[in-house]
Parts: sequence; structure tokens; C-alpha cells
Amino acid sequence: MDICITSANPSGCGHFDVTVSVDGAERTLHLHDDDLFPITASEWEPFIRLCLRRLKQTGVTLAQLPGRVTYGEEATNVKSYDLIAPGAAVTKTNIGTAYSNVLPGANGQRSLVDFTGCTQFRLIASANLVGTGQWGLRVVRDSDDAVLFENANLGVAGERELDTNWQALPVAASGQTLVRVQAKSQTAADDPVFRRVVLVVR
Repeated sequence: MDICITSANPSGCGHFDVTVSVDGAERTLHLHDDDLFPITASEWEPFIRLCLRRLKQTGVTLAQLPGRVTYGEEATNVKSYDLIAPGAAVTKTNIGTAYSNVLPGANGQRSLVDFTGCTQFRLIASANLVGTGQWGLRVVRDSDDAVLFENANLGVAGERELDTNWQALPVAASGQTLVRVQAKSQTAADDPVFRRVVLVVR
């Protein structure tokens, strides 16, 4: 990460010794505020070329450039939201054949998810599917029950893990959104136990 370490005015005039750490090496420049005039149109191309040359030094080829940060530090933008926290054991006794909230608290104990700037999601759920099924699981927008994700066929009975892998966000997933986890079964008397549901976005 590039970071300015010091900016000293040793002589009391308008000139500063500015030391910046770049790729782990310290580099000092002798500057005046007047030296820092706006970048001109003709300077943008060499600036971008230098950024790309620096990125190439790390092993990134031209074909690998899409989606990469050309100037500045790359970081993950993955955010994780526990809709049902790990270690839980929420039993849906006589679950019913229509979707209903998994969590028993007010408003289905809805969770706030920030989809801002994200384009993909991944849902991971763990459950002990007790009964004969077939079971369904979905995540809905709290305000109008718009479906953000649904899997109406979770498979056979027993301890199961659902992992959607990365999927494109639906239109209903935008900005800061309250969501709820819901489930059902084709056999109303089933008693599935939900252990975890985590929503990951990027």
C-alpha cells in the first residue's frame, strides 16, 4: 500500500520534503504546493501507462486486467450476513405446506443486508431435514415478500448443506434491504431443524 510517511517543512518556506512508501520502498520528493497543479489532459495517458506497467510487475497481464484495480490497493468487497447464526437449532414443528418465517420472533427476526455496490450473492444454509419432504427454502424482501432466492427442492431427509455458489443479484436486491428466511414442506407435519443461514454478497 502506498502511504505518505512524512511531510516536513524544514526551512519554514513553502517547500516540503514529502516521503512516501511505495511498494515497501521510501521515496522522498521536494515539493511546493504550486507543483501540485491539476493533471492535464495530455498527462492522463502516461499516468495510466505507468499504473499498468506497475501492475504488470506484479504478474498481471493485459488479458487479466478487467476487474482489477489499476491504481490503489485492491481489497475484498465481500460482506457476510448471518440470517440464522451458526450454532442455532431452530425447529419448525409442523412446518406446513406454505412458506412461513423460520425464526419465531417479531417480523421473522428480519436482517438488514446492504446490497449497495454488489452484483452477486451466495447463500449457504445448514439444516437437519426431519420428515418426508420435499422441503423448500427462500429469502424474501421484508417489505413485500419479493423473492431474492428460492430453492423448492432441498433434497432428501437428514443433515444437509445448501450452497448456491455465486449468483447474480436479482433486481429486488438493492440498497439497504430488510430480509427474512422462510421455509415449507410438501408434508405439513415435518419438523426440520435449521442450524445456519448465511448470505454473502460482493
